[in-house]
Amino acid sequence: VYVPLIVVAALCAALRMDNLRPVQNDTGAALQAVREPHTWIMSVLYIGTFGSFIGYSFAFGLVLQTQFGRTPLQAASLTFIGPLLGSLIRPAGGWLADRYGGARITLWNFAAMAAATGVVVYASGIESLAVFLVGFIALFVLTGLGNGSTFKMIPGIFHAQGIAKGLRGEEAAAYGRRLSGAAMGLIGAVGALGGLAINLAFRQSFAASGTGTAAFWCFLGFYAVCFTLTWAVYLRRTEAVAAKPQLSYAEV
Repeated sequence: VYVPLIVVAALCAALRMDNLRPVQNDTGAALQAVREPHTWIMSVLYIGTFGSFIGYSFAFGLVLQTQFGRTPLQAASLTFIGPLLGSLIRPAGGWLADRYGGARITLWNFAAMAAATGVVVYASGIESLAVFLVGFIALFVLTGLGNGSTFKMIPGIFHAQGIAKGLRGEEAAAYGRRLSGAAMGLIGAVGALGGLAINLAFRQSFAASGTGTAAFWCFLGFYAVCFTLTWAVYLRRTEAVAAKPQLSYAEV
């Protein structure tokens, strides 16, 4: 099924992808992004959003089969809903971040993800498939929103850094574009590792107790860490704000 689609994509790329000639690999920007602490902080946050989306997409059907006794066909009739909604809602996360600030939306998105995870834990305890589906699909929607809001933060962070370095106007914008472009590739790659971590956590949880409840408790704790990290680094007000430019939700 996939081979014809791959061939078509390759032909379209060879014949029509002709607008990338001026783009060059900026090794210096990549190395600078690697040394930048914000790259790794945002990688952690992206593990919480994009990593969760990837991991839950793979694990949803497995949880339904293992914990709720559904057949593969019965599980498949439900599992597509979460990834579909999570993908479709992502632009809304970017739009909300544009309007209210990426860090603010990301902060409360992690709080909502923790709450949805609590619903899933509760549903697992009472063995209610209906409540479980509500909580799990809500998690998918929130991961999609978080994907958009976290990626909105990245260019704002590096643009603000350019301003803090004394750059203005197009110089600051160019600095932000250069570093954010390099950082986004690394952040995306690290974020995807969250999907592996989620599947390993589910595997261990099912092996130890026969349910995914322990794994969900771990995820809830990680979302609390992401919430705290977002607040502490990008939203916390300090008395030094007047003396030193401070990243805040209004800027990122």
